Amino acid sequence: MKVAVIGLGQFGCQLALALAEDHHEVLVLDEDEKVIDSMKDEVTHAVIGDAEDIKVLDQLDLASMDRVCVTIGEDFAASLLVTGHLQELGVKHIYCRAVNSLHERLLHLMKVDNIIHAEALAARQLAKRMGIRGATRHFALSDDYGIVEMEVPQFLVGMMLAKADLRQRFAINLITVKRGTGDNRKVLGVPAPDFAFAEGDQLVVFGLEQSIKVFSNRKAF
Repeated sequence: MKVAVIGLGQFGCQLALALAEDHHEVLVLDEDEKVIDSMKDEVTHAVIGDAEDIKVLDQLDLASMDRVCVTIGEDFAASLLVTGHLQELGVKHIYCRAVNSLHERLLHLMKVDNIIHAEALAARQLAKRMGIRGATRHFALSDDYGIVEMEVPQFLVGMMLAKADLRQRFAINLITVKRGTGDNRKVLGVPAPDFAFAEGDQLVVFGLEQSIKVFSNRKAF
């Protein structure tokens, strides 16, 4: 995809870097020269400019982008102004970060459908991850289901997947396993029934949040 990120605070920078790592064509815009200089080698295009100036936005041909993300920080008045400019320029897919409930309500009035709640989402993900023993990453798919990357429970070390029978015993599915340490950690693909768990493995599992929590707290088979 071709994606523009407008406003390079901490969230905007991380979003742009993640998109670039996934091999998307990324354009970033901010009026802070130092921030743009730090990003110019990480993304496709890094532009210094005032996003509140519709002439600046018009010159970037943002209507041709697949997605445009307005990630301006606490100045939600500027966020609203930039969003209005983008709508005037015919940008179809606008994603806006909302910093508070008033900001969100105003974005809804502007008929912005894609509203990002970065802080609230991060807090919920962290709370869920803290509730699962050994969890290193957590992806909520709904209020009830999630995908969790977690340390292999000790009782599984040396056991084959067929014997562990995670689906029947714990109502969870093993998606894959990461093995190794640091930069040498590798994804092992879809585990076969004769796959044997090893010390240090990182499991990626899917299921009900409660089922994963029970599994993570299990001490013995």
